[in-house]
Amino acid sequence: MANSYVEYTTTGSGTNGLSQTTFTAPTKFLSINDIRIKGLNGSTWTELTISSRGTTTVTLSAAPTAYSTIRVFRSSTTEPLIDFQNGSRLSESDLDTAYQQGLFVAQEVAEDADPEGGSGIGNVVNSQLAGGITNDKLAGSITQDKLAGGITSAQLAGSIADSKLASGVGTSANNLVKLDGTAKLPAVDGSQLTNINTVTSGTYTPYLYDALSGGNQGGATTADGNYVKIGTLVHVSIRMIDVTKSGLTTGNAAYFSLPFASANIASNYATNYPAVEVLGGTSSSETPPVLKLDPNTDRFCLQRLVDNTTSVKFTVANIGSGFDIFTSITYIAAS
Repeated sequence: MANSYVEYTTTGSGTNGLSQTTFTAPTKFLSINDIRIKGLNGSTWTELTISSRGTTTVTLSAAPTAYSTIRVFRSSTTEPLIDFQNGSRLSESDLDTAYQQGLFVAQEVAEDADPEGGSGIGNVVNSQLAGGITNDKLAGSITQDKLAGGITSAQLAGSIADSKLASGVGTSANNLVKLDGTAKLPAVDGSQLTNINTVTSGTYTPYLYDALSGGNQGGATTADGNYVKIGTLVHVSIRMIDVTKSGLTTGNAAYFSLPFASANIASNYATNYPAVEVLGGTSSSETPPVLKLDPNTDRFCLQRLVDNTTSVKFTVANIGSGFDIFTSITYIAAS
C-alpha cells in the first residue's frame, strides 16, 4: 500500500465516490496544503482544482465525474522547515518535523506520488548518479514534457548506443540516419529526399527541322547530343555531321532540336557561337552565326547579326552540302 497517495475509483455520491467532491487525504502529511488531486481520463492525468481544505479532507470545485480514477497525493515541500541553531533546545516536535519531511519526500519519490513525475527532487547532478541511469531505474519512459529546455550536446558526456534509440538507426522509414566511419552519409534512396535538385544525364538525337514546331524533319550522317540536367537547369552538347535537308521546305527558317523544352519565361533566352562548317550564304566578310533559343520551345535557330538593329535567321536554303555543327547551350527547362 502506498504511503504518499490514495486512489479512488468508485462511482456514485458515497464517501470518496466520483460523483461527489470531498475526498480523504493520505494518512500522514505535514500540512493539508501539501495535498493535491489529479484525475485520470484515458491515459491523461489532469490537475483538479481544490476549493477548500479540512483537517484530513480536501474538497474539489466540481465532482470529477469525467475521470475513471482520481489520485489524492502528498507533495511535500523540499524547502527546509526546521533550522536548528547552536545552543537551542531540541524539541520532539522539531525533530519529528525534520525527520518526517525527509521521509515523506523520499516516499513520494519512491512511489511516484505525482503520476506525471512531478514528485521529488529536481536538478540532480552527475555526482548523485552512482553508475548512471539504467533502464530499470526509469519507471515508464522519458517524455518530452519531462525535458525542461531539452538535452544539449554538453550534457551528453559520451555517445548514445544505437540499441538505445527506440526508432533505430538505418535508412528505412522512421530511422535516424547515422554517418559512417568516414563521416559520410549512408546510401539513401534519392526519391525519398525532398527539396534537393535531381541530377540526371543522358543522350539524345538532334534533328534539323523547317519549323519551330511540327514541320519536316531532316537528318545527318552523324547526330548525337549529350545533356546534364540539374533540377530545371540544362546543359546540352551537340554534334551533327553532314546534315541532310531532303524533304524540307528550303525557304523556311532552319531549327535544331533539343532534349527539353525551354521554360516559358520572358527572359529565358540562350545564345552561343557554334562551330559550323559549309554554311551556305556565308562569306569571310560576314559575321559568324549566333545560336538563339527562345522561351517555350525545344528548338533553336541560327541567326546572323547584320548590324546593331537587324538580325536574320538562317533558312534551310542556307544549309549547304556537307554542313556540320558543333555547339553547346545552357538554358532553363520548363520542367
